[in-house]
Amino acid sequence: MQQCMEQNRQKTKMETHKMDGYDPILLTKTTEKVVIDGNKRKYARLARSLRFYGGTTSATEVGCNLRCKFCFSDKPVRKPHTTGRFYAPQQVFNALEKNAKKHGHKLISASASEGTLGKQHLFELLELVDKSDFIYVLETNGMTLGHDPEFAKELSRFKNLHVRVSIKGCNKEEYNQLTGAMSSSYDLPYKALEHLMDAGVSCNVCLSISFSSPENIKKAENRLSAIRPGLLKSLEKEHITLFPKVFQRLQKLDMMPNTHRFLGKVRNM
Repeated sequence: MQQCMEQNRQKTKMETHKMDGYDPILLTKTTEKVVIDGNKRKYARLARSLRFYGGTTSATEVGCNLRCKFCFSDKPVRKPHTTGRFYAPQQVFNALEKNAKKHGHKLISASASEGTLGKQHLFELLELVDKSDFIYVLETNGMTLGHDPEFAKELSRFKNLHVRVSIKGCNKEEYNQLTGAMSSSYDLPYKALEHLMDAGVSCNVCLSISFSSPENIKKAENRLSAIRPGLLKSLEKEHITLFPKVFQRLQKLDMMPNTHRFLGKVRNM
């Protein structure tokens, strides 16, 4: 009888864990099968000028290992099979270099999806960047870097690199609601920061706070400070932009944010 009850408890525990959400690391592997082909990666667009960081040139990647409900990137994230084309690292760098020189940008990047998918492609691209005067901003949600400590060590050999780790929400409950991913994976971007800083890789944090209370924001800041106090000096607090598709999606889910960004200013809902 007792053995049967224990089996039922274990079964319930497993079912609860299963219902908690998808595994971003497993999603990484399945997504890479779609958007990576040898040293090539899928991009929806190779170079465009953005106002971030005082002006930067960015490519639009295809493929992500999270499904954030507030994400502005639609087809590159949700329809990777039918979005974009495969490009080699040299093709991507050439396009970024041309646009950056035209507009006087010192920073180049790739955005709108997850930057760490396809190690070979990324490393070959960073090797090209290291031969230039540009700084590459690697945009990541920290899932793969947190899961694999060796990843950060491999990145440490690139001198023209800065990693921007984006944390979705201020605790596990918010993260699970916002991304649909298993709540335990919320710890991964914090581990990513530890790995990057231990490896001596330049990095900073972007914390999504549009759905967070002041109390939860403070707790997240304390957690970051515990890793290294200096992280708070370069901390970016991100407020979502309610693009029409984002607004409609969130409205259907009945999960509107507390704050959002409109015309460069933060507004309350």
